[in-house]
Amino acid sequence: MKNKSVEQIMAELRVPFKDSELEYRVGATNRDKTMGLALAYVEARAIQNRLDNVIGVNNWRMSYKEIDGGFICTLSLRIEGEWISKEDGAQITEFESIKGGISSAFKRVASSGWGLGRYLYDLKNNWFPIEKKGNGYYFKVKPIISGNERIVPEEKPEIKPVSVRTAVNPLKPSKNSYKPFRLTFGKYKGLALEELYVKDRGYFMWLVKNGKSTDVVKACREFVERFA
Repeated sequence: MKNKSVEQIMAELRVPFKDSELEYRVGATNRDKTMGLALAYVEARAIQNRLDNVIGVNNWRMSYKEIDGGFICTLSLRIEGEWISKEDGAQITEFESIKGGISSAFKRVASSGWGLGRYLYDLKNNWFPIEKKGNGYYFKVKPIISGNERIVPEEKPEIKPVSVRTAVNPLKPSKNSYKPFRLTFGKYKGLALEELYVKDRGYFMWLVKNGKSTDVVKACREFVERFA
């Protein structure tokens, strides 16, 4: 593989991942447990593929050290003939505790030490419909992000956005909790607004501006103000 400078290697390692390489977990939820914040993360395999492609399979290696309740991962890259090592750790996980802890430690050092997927921490999180399965919540549809921008048309009505910092309690104080609203007309008849927001964002925003039913427009605006 052709020799690359440190700057070139770091730039290539930090290129955003494709949507297909990302996974999502549910962060904060609304009071009704119908919507959740989508927190994106990159899988270990995608990171490994990136390292192979950028510096070559013979120019990176990793090792692990077990600590009390978790693991420390050392990720070393050979750059300009010199091995450079970074370390980070993670606790064991509830699911597949040992394997999960090792994988988490690897992903953490890849991000904190070498910048792979670090941009994901700066993304503005979106709300998506969720459902309960077992002891946790899962998204009804796979969320999608686009670079560092939210997938919301620029013609979004002028309303105060919900701050990510207050996402633990995303709804504004109200005596009545949010009640899902379903369309009673058109090609999306019977679809809830949160489902329409994910399925056809353009049509949703068209309803906000051009809807003939005051009830629909009011419901759309309330949804956007609370969750978008």
